Amino acid sequence: MVRRLSLLLSALLVAIALPVNADNCTLRVAVAASFRPALEEVLPEFERRHACVVQISSGSSGVLYQQIAHRAPFDLFLSADRERPELLEKQGGALGNSRQTYALGLLALWHPKSESHIEQLLQTWPDKIVLADPKVAPFGSAARQALQSLDLWKKKQTQLARAHNAGQAYLMLDSGNVQLGFVAASQMQAAGRDNYWLLPQHLYKPIEQQLLIPTQSRRPKEAQSLADYLRSAEVQAQLHHLGYGVLPIQDRSRDGGSGL
Repeated sequence: MVRRLSLLLSALLVAIALPVNADNCTLRVAVAASFRPALEEVLPEFERRHACVVQISSGSSGVLYQQIAHRAPFDLFLSADRERPELLEKQGGALGNSRQTYALGLLALWHPKSESHIEQLLQTWPDKIVLADPKVAPFGSAARQALQSLDLWKKKQTQLARAHNAGQAYLMLDSGNVQLGFVAASQMQAAGRDNYWLLPQHLYKPIEQQLLIPTQSRRPKEAQSLADYLRSAEVQAQLHHLGYGVLPIQDRSRDGGSGL
């Protein structure tokens, strides 16, 4: 009898020590490929605090937008631009006032340890130049804007290799198949690489990355908790270290509340 009570007490103590997750909290997050490494870096602490597992699906912002517009069961959408979240909101696909800016992306040029200036290298480069597809990937759109600003977009058309998203662009460069190309600065930081330049920000429009909670979200409160976590001063400091711009203080406060 004493032994049985002892075992029951031990089991109770173990149960108390474990995180409470009675309803098996799982969040399904659709995230732009360029932001995935940073998200994976900051997620463990969120999962520990909230006893909630985050399942990630990544791809280009354009493709993820299409999936969510067709009612794919995601709880949170982390886009690499503001255009797609704005479209979803206008189409009635966002919950309340959940659309918010969570990061400022920075465009980088992967180079083969060149001593040339950015513009000179791009002008004289004889081989392929990779970029994410400008039609669906925000970092591809920013790369196109940068080349247009340098009057090189039309001149370099035959040299441009288009990847589906920023993640694939990085993999093409990392494999050695292409030696020069545009990626997210955060990807280079995450990989610990130093063979890149930050593109001057006057060459492209700010890459304002926004999130929203889709109307089909099954866990809107937990999704809002993750949104708040990503926008917190603590995580914003981490994101800056991981290759993102500094989010202005006023942009960290929600306009009109979450509506949840």
